[in-house]
Amino acid sequence: MKAMLWILTLVEAAVAGGSPADSNYTQGINTTVSVVVNGFVKYQQMIGGGCSGAFGVACDQFGRYGLSPANQDIVTETLFSENIGGLSVLRNDIGSNGSSTDGSIFSILGTCPSTPDGPFDYTWDGNDTCQVQLSKTALKYNPDLFIYADAWSAPGCMKNVGTDDDGGLICGVRGSYGNDNEGSQSESSASSQCNNTDWRQAYADYLVQYVKYYQQEGVNVSMLGAYNEPDFNPVTYASMESDGYQAKDFLEVLYPTAKAAFPDIKTWHNYQSNPERPFNTAGQPNIMTEWADGTGSWNAYWDVTGQLAEGFQWALYMHNAFVNSDTSGYTHWWCSQQTTGDNALVRLQNDEYFVAARLWAFAGYFRFARPGSIRVDAQSSVENVYVSAFVNTNGSVAMPVVNAAHFAYDMTVNLSGTNATTAKAYLTDNEHNVTMVETYPVRGGSFSANVEPRAMKTFFLQ
Repeated sequence: MKAMLWILTLVEAAVAGGSPADSNYTQGINTTVSVVVNGFVKYQQMIGGGCSGAFGVACDQFGRYGLSPANQDIVTETLFSENIGGLSVLRNDIGSNGSSTDGSIFSILGTCPSTPDGPFDYTWDGNDTCQVQLSKTALKYNPDLFIYADAWSAPGCMKNVGTDDDGGLICGVRGSYGNDNEGSQSESSASSQCNNTDWRQAYADYLVQYVKYYQQEGVNVSMLGAYNEPDFNPVTYASMESDGYQAKDFLEVLYPTAKAAFPDIKTWHNYQSNPERPFNTAGQPNIMTEWADGTGSWNAYWDVTGQLAEGFQWALYMHNAFVNSDTSGYTHWWCSQQTTGDNALVRLQNDEYFVAARLWAFAGYFRFARPGSIRVDAQSSVENVYVSAFVNTNGSVAMPVVNAAHFAYDMTVNLSGTNATTAKAYLTDNEHNVTMVETYPVRGGSFSANVEPRAMKTFFLQ
């Protein structure tokens, strides 16, 4: 009985915000940390953090369920302003469905021709299921917005399954005719509808035409993608399969068509596990272009339940990607959505909006490490204090520090390769959302500060 009472006392104390041994909790524990930042050792160039309005969800942000024009503007500013959310990447969905239903994007090819020789009846409504509006409004708050146009599938007439969903292959790559044993084949290749026609050039032209329509609207597309999760066939929505050999077959056509206009960037999704080592990208940058927990109800917390969707967890995810795998950008799944789930950074409820602490994790990095910044070497003397550092094009330095311990640390920072004289500290925890809390003088390339428990503290050095 005494043991049970002692356990209950511990639980009651924890709920009240303390413990019977609070005053002695850190006895015998080293609560100091030394951080060394070396601006002379350089790694990847950063592109930024982002989100998407794919599958028609952009229209949620622009009044589909009653969000007023004033709040539409506020939500977009909250996401993309350098002084608030700090996002710089927008991933748009290149539609493939000629008769769009709710949850898909209209294809610019209303009616498919019977052969890859055309003619191609391209049409453009200037809206692209609200993605043009989202792009233009985001550009108002971030003129340097990096727009990634990505296709989930080619139009169905260009694939061996004859539809834009149910996976399948682009006609013309190995395996697409059902009688080619080179490389891997999709499950449906044996009943190919390609009829020995090659639609690779038609698909490449289709992607480029989409980009031209955005240019027509005054919006420049920064990166173009032809696939989404090509190793996965969800059956029920737009998708297209490919292995490495088949991707090579298509890229041999796409490259001459679009190469001059777009950089080579490798992309990946974080649904399976966090990266632990650099990717083999042959020196090309990589971006994490989609992830959300997607399994739970709306979670706006920083660090309360320990669920994957909480802001503190996302601060660690991003640190691991930037430091372990030299990742240049990190993109959440949806920007905002009318929902009760946790797939978006901002939850909409008719004319109300609610911001998840996940956005403040993004802001802890990208309000301060702006596009074009270079990650430099940063080392922590203890394993549960995670430190990264980024030098901006103007010479300012962003140093996000994530303290995973349940107690505070006294931190000493030694700097080289920077002429900073002040360090402003911005705190994110259960009580603060990237709030400036203190300014520290930098003397002789060094300064000292404290880092709160279970918190992200970004030091902006000038």
